[in-house]
Parts: sequence; C-alpha cells; structure tokens
Amino acid sequence: MRTRTKAGIQWRGMNEQPAIEGAPAGDFRLADWLVQPSLNRLTSDDRVIQLEPKLMDVLVYLARNAGRVVSKHEITDAVWPEVFITESVITRSIAGLRRAFTDDVKNPKFIETISKRGYRLIAEIRPISIEASRRFGHQERTPAGSSEASAAAVPFVVGQWVRGETFYGRTSVIDEVLRGNRNWLWLLGTRRIGKTSVLKELEHRALSSPDLGFLPVFWDLQGADRPEELHRDFADALLDAEERFSDHGIALSDVQSDDLFESLGHIRRTLLTKDLRLLLLCDEVEELIQLQRKDPSLLRKLRRALHSRDGIRSVLASSVRLWKLAEPDEDTSPFLDGFTPPLTIGSLEPEAARNLVRQSQLPEASRPDFSDQEVERIRELCGNHPYQIQLLCRRALDRGDLDEAIDDVAHDRAVGFFFSVDFGLLGDTDRTVLHILAGEDHAPLEAVQGQLEDQPDAVATSLTMLESLGLVGQGIDGGFAVTSHFLRRWLREANPESPASPKA
Repeated sequence: MRTRTKAGIQWRGMNEQPAIEGAPAGDFRLADWLVQPSLNRLTSDDRVIQLEPKLMDVLVYLARNAGRVVSKHEITDAVWPEVFITESVITRSIAGLRRAFTDDVKNPKFIETISKRGYRLIAEIRPISIEASRRFGHQERTPAGSSEASAAAVPFVVGQWVRGETFYGRTSVIDEVLRGNRNWLWLLGTRRIGKTSVLKELEHRALSSPDLGFLPVFWDLQGADRPEELHRDFADALLDAEERFSDHGIALSDVQSDDLFESLGHIRRTLLTKDLRLLLLCDEVEELIQLQRKDPSLLRKLRRALHSRDGIRSVLASSVRLWKLAEPDEDTSPFLDGFTPPLTIGSLEPEAARNLVRQSQLPEASRPDFSDQEVERIRELCGNHPYQIQLLCRRALDRGDLDEAIDDVAHDRAVGFFFSVDFGLLGDTDRTVLHILAGEDHAPLEAVQGQLEDQPDAVATSLTMLESLGLVGQGIDGGFAVTSHFLRRWLREANPESPASPKA
C-alpha cells in the first residue's frame, strides 16, 4: 500500500549525478527567461527552448560567475573535466546560447565577449523560490550526496537522453540496427519520443558487445547549418570517441583530417584492417535541409560517403521534416534514397511502459512506489509515450499527488509547445484526422473516412502513419483514438473550429 506523509507520497531515494561544483541550486531567472537546469529548458512567455545538456552546463557555470570574466580554459575545466576538447567547442557553445537568447554579439544583453580573455554573463539573475519553481514543474535541486538529496531524488529523467539501466524498450529497433543487414537506416519519430536515447543506447551496446564488430561514433549535427560547421562538428565527434579508437590501437591523428570526407575514408579503411565497422550515429539530421539549400553538392558528396559499401553503418535520426530530402533531385538520387523506408520510433510497448513507470531496471531501493493501478493509469494517460511518462511520474513524486500532477502536465506550456511543433510538421490530412479523433472515443475507419469523403485512401494511409508515430492507437473493437490524454486535450483546445472541439 502507498505510504503517505504530510509532505506527500514517499519513494525510495536514488543518488543524483553531481552538478557542476558551485553551480546555482535549482531554477533561476535570467532577464525575462526562466532557466530550469534539470530540465535543460529555457522559457520566456510562450517560447520554450530545449538546450543540449552541455550548453546548459556552460550557462550554469556562467551564471555561477555572473559579472566576472571567465576564460575558455575555466569553462573547459568546469564542464568538460578530464576531457580534451578544442576551443571551437566553447566558441560554438557560446554561439548556441546566444542563438537561444537571440543575443547580438556586437550589442550583447546576455553574454559579452572580452577579447583575448573570455566571456562574461551580464544579464540580471534572480533566484526562484521552491514554491515558485514547482509551479513550473521542477523540484529545486539539493546538493548531491546530502541526506536530503538522497531522500528527495527522483528516479526519472526528463528532457535528457537515457541509456543503460534507465533505457527501456525499443528491442526490435536496436536489433535491426545492430544485427540486421541494412547499412543505411533512418530512425523517424516525433519530438521527445526518444530518438537521441536510441542512438545513445546503440552506442552503449556496441561498446558493451565488441563481438558485434562496431566502433560507434555519435555525431550531433545540431547547429551544423553551414559547410564549415559540418566539418567541425564531425571533428568534435571524433574527439569524443578518441579513447575508443585508442583502445583498438588507432591514433586519432592518423585518421582525422580537417575534411570530414577524408576522415571517413581513412577511418573506414583503417577499421576494415581490424575487422571492425564504423557505426555512425547521426542526430538532429534535419540540419541537412539547410545545407541542401546552401550547397547541394555537399549533400550529394555526404550521401556517397555514407553509402560506402563496406565498413560504415550509417544511422540517421530525425523528425518527419527530413522527408524533404526524399524529394527527387535533378542531378542525382535523393539524399534519403537507400535510407527508406524508415524505422519509425513510436510509443513504447505496454510492458516496456510499465517497466519505465516502475523503473524496474534500477535496484529495488531506488524504485518509485506506484501501485499497480497507478502504473496502468499513468501508462494509459500518456499513451505509452516515454517523455510524457517520465514527466508525469516526476511531477507525481514531486507533488505527492497523481491527480495534481495530471492537471499540472495538462497545463504545462512546454508540453503544449512540443505538441504544436509536431502537429505543424504533419500534413493537412494528418492534422484533420487527429482533430476528428480527438473528439471521439474510438472511431472506426469508416467513420473517419465519412468526414473526409473525398479522400478515403488518404485517411487510411494517414491513420497507419499516425499509429506508427504513436499518436493514434487502435482498440480491440477496431476503432481508432488519440493515444495520449494530454495530446487529446491539447487538440481540443488548440483550434476551437476543429472537429474535435466540444459543440456548444
């Protein structure tokens, strides 16, 4: 039976990863922005921006030293301890923060560059109380290692990728990538469905199982919207993987070049001599759409490099936006030729979702204490969506009340933002079908087609696609419904003229 205290639901503790030493505890305001380090989130009015974890770490370090000039060396020691990185990594991190805040390097309001010395955070910082912080769905951090932190740690990861003991499900996708015969794969999914986590888990399992014969390299393309950035980001990816190259007797200096295509060729040939293949795990691949517009020849060259017959298995992860690169090219085959059909990453299987709620892979003392009834309720409300499950569970443990947490998530602007982005990427028929289903409990195919009489085949195709993405599910009666309570609610409120809106 659940044990309740005056403070709410009790759960078993789990040690947190230590934060940057001396960093601000909990959320804070930076000018008009709410900064939530544990969620990697920036919020201002209706804008919600998710930062990469390292960018948030850099911002937190600057906030800790607000008003003081900090050198690149200091930032490196704080954020990348015991890891060799180039100065360009710091430069791009600062550039990424400036883009997030729409800051002008020539007339800065947030981050000032001091020539030959470093950077200075100049925006006003204000701490946020625990009570105010909780209204945004975040429990203020307690110093790691303290008795309070041990008692209050929440065993759910929100807004960050997971792997290993915190990764659940996706068995068929993992097996297809690591043990299948395809060397060109595309992982397609909505925002927050766990695409990066799948890539990181593939990296983890490839390193844990040398018999698979892969040397994994994780390549984050975020921000690589110019040719020079693409080359630099690949060089950074190789630096991150330097130790694993060294483990196989390969000096990075022997295979790395300023040109990523030369590097790929050197790596492929060198690994083949050691009976290894490069497992190239590419995240945020939508950035290639911008590169296609700026330099089509670069994309054609990249496609040829990724389609090497031997020695490279290429895995792309993106949203449906990348379908733009499947459009015919006058000069050559589309970039995605060979990567289709994609492996769609949708909702978790029911048992994997249950295990996620229970955190069954953690030591028993670290698991939350949800009842079986609560597990099923959480899973069904979230439509087995991993991000929604983690967020709802974290809120429930933070609030000590599941009903309060459900209402909190339903009104969370960040959740609505993710829904709006995914919805905007869908086609017209897909959006109409979702609106229709949001107003129905379980609608049979014929009923949906009846509201779109002029395109019955398009409705069937749309339902298949929406189901694969985890947005729609089919019940035992054959009827279709929007899987997530929170998405269904958002659809009903997002467009008062939609078929899903309640009739007066």
